[in-house]
Amino acid sequence: MRFFLIGISVALMLSLYGVQASETEALPDSEEPLQPIGFFGTVTGSVELGFLLTSGNTDSFAIRANSELVHDLQYFRNKYQLHSLIQKNNVLDNNANEKRRVTTANRYGFSGQSNYKLVTGRESIFGRGSYSYDRFGAFREQATLAAGYGNRMYEQLESYLDLETGPGFSYQRSAAGNNNSGAIWFFAANMDYALFENVRFRQTLEGALSLNGENSTLLSRSSITAKIIDKLSMRFNFVLRHNSRPEGALRKTDSETSASLVYTF
Repeated sequence: MRFFLIGISVALMLSLYGVQASETEALPDSEEPLQPIGFFGTVTGSVELGFLLTSGNTDSFAIRANSELVHDLQYFRNKYQLHSLIQKNNVLDNNANEKRRVTTANRYGFSGQSNYKLVTGRESIFGRGSYSYDRFGAFREQATLAAGYGNRMYEQLESYLDLETGPGFSYQRSAAGNNNSGAIWFFAANMDYALFENVRFRQTLEGALSLNGENSTLLSRSSITAKIIDKLSMRFNFVLRHNSRPEGALRKTDSETSASLVYTF
């Protein structure tokens, strides 16, 4: 997995520093011109909510809430994200002959990033910070700070592809309570593409390659969003989290599949 992460990072760096047709004064015929941004910029975002309730022989309750806010200015593009998941199950206590409510999933995280646009607005310098907590994961806490170079490789109307990479620093606390921190190399790819008029596909990939031989991480989020009516949509998500060096018998990879309602603004 370590060599896989190194390969992705190198590929992103080569792509980012390649010659860009968008650096010319005219855009290619296949792309739409960028829309002007007012003094206060444009604000877009979404609020996502999904839940599961079962009763009978199995009693459980789960709720998943995500939100995203993007503030686009003439020289800055700021993005804020929040992710959370909690699940509770009623399990039978044979000793007491009664059911007890037990938390089986408790996870939340947030991130903030600011990109300063260079030249045509497609190239940028970014700074970002993120934090996540997972009560039942391989690592209880994970936090990163990173800065580097980004490039909007493709943009057409509301579809885009962003690639970013640069150095950073990470802190991690394992399930056993052991702490480690050190330098990392951060890389990310974010794509949002309109498959059809009312259907969009989004793929995000974020990785942190440890430079001191400690745990490296990879986070992948895939989603398909279909508009139901006006600003209300249905979203199907698949999330993959990978840690290269979990402790004990804990698994390296966790996955999550879900469906939820999304309100966009």
